[in-house]
Amino acid sequence: MQITELVWNLFLLLLPGVISTLMVRYITTHKQYTIFEFVIYSAVLGIGTFIIMELFCSLGCIILGIFCKSVTIKFGLNLSIWDNLFNGQKTLNKGEIFFSYLLSIPIGFFWGFLLSKKIIIRIFQKWKLTSRYGDDDVWSFFLNSPNTEWIYLHHKKTNLTYFGKIRSYSDSTEKREILIEDVIVYESDTWTEKYQSNAVYLELNNFEFTIELPKFLENETDANS
Repeated sequence: MQITELVWNLFLLLLPGVISTLMVRYITTHKQYTIFEFVIYSAVLGIGTFIIMELFCSLGCIILGIFCKSVTIKFGLNLSIWDNLFNGQKTLNKGEIFFSYLLSIPIGFFWGFLLSKKIIIRIFQKWKLTSRYGDDDVWSFFLNSPNTEWIYLHHKKTNLTYFGKIRSYSDSTEKREILIEDVIVYESDTWTEKYQSNAVYLELNNFEFTIELPKFLENETDANS
């Protein structure tokens, strides 16, 4: 086998994991992965895709064996992908490869949803297995909280306070940027209203701002829950 053919087959086998990893990255926090992290995540999600395919195929064979007497159920692996991965088989099953690409998309969306909603972390917290809130810093954790919608943003350098609804914000690995809408701007010292705006974009430097939640909104959230 020529090296180009080997590389091409490896690329085809790894592509489902790459697709899922890209889905996860863009659904969650756009965190920049190192090359090592990207390869590991792609390999794990790729193997996970093949395992789910194997489960679907096995379930289909079992159902077919139950309702069709001419079909004999045997224990073993159904997909030829495993021979490509572990036994050095050269020929790829194009149907299996194509289906793995299709399946990797919803798998990436589903895994990204679990991570973005912190569902796995919450399960571990409920079982008292961890006290962490995830891989993000407090910036992302606070702004991702379901109670965080309307905020007071105090900018120390300009002595201004912005009250508004969060529209968008930057990731934790990038510079701090936030976009708020339906904004009322006050002087922080006197709470004198200066002006109102439909939306305000702010680029925030470290140690120059604080963010608070309006207390009455927290109470309303508790009452509705």
